[in-house]
Amino acid sequence: MSFWWLNGFLLLWIVSVTSRKGDFEVRFESIETIKGRTETLFIYKLRLLGRDRLINGSVEFQVDLDETFEVSLESQAYKNGFWVPGFINVKIRPCEFFKTYYVKYFLVLPTESNLPMTGSEMCPFRKGDYFLKNGQVSTKDWPPIVFQGLNKYRITFLRNGNITGGVQFIIRIIEKETEQ
Repeated sequence: MSFWWLNGFLLLWIVSVTSRKGDFEVRFESIETIKGRTETLFIYKLRLLGRDRLINGSVEFQVDLDETFEVSLESQAYKNGFWVPGFINVKIRPCEFFKTYYVKYFLVLPTESNLPMTGSEMCPFRKGDYFLKNGQVSTKDWPPIVFQGLNKYRITFLRNGNITGGVQFIIRIIEKETEQ
């Protein structure tokens, strides 16, 4: 079963690398904090403001997010009235998560922020309070094969198998119309 999944993933990756990059608009529909099972070490106090639903608020990391943690990233797409598994469902170490996924696909481009902006600044992601104002997701590196429509992403931070915090958000992805 995993052999076919790997072949399918490689085929989609080849198509996305050799195709033109997608040009998408992303609108946040919701964003919510995930609390820890026994303790919450990573607290998201974010809200969506304005007609453009820009991200505003703060993120509090009570400890360094170092390699003693795991990051679980689960994606789902809304198809025919149901949430179905998306292309990205991984459990990896934080440095790999930030370099492979966050910087390429989820990087928030704020007008004002003290959030680290590159993978090397995020490894390890240092303890502290971070803020962002009028943030939106950069779509410049997204392949043209992303699920358009509603997509749900759940990012959780785990230590010893226990959830210690995270964030879940739903976004609407629409391909921008190009002028001919």
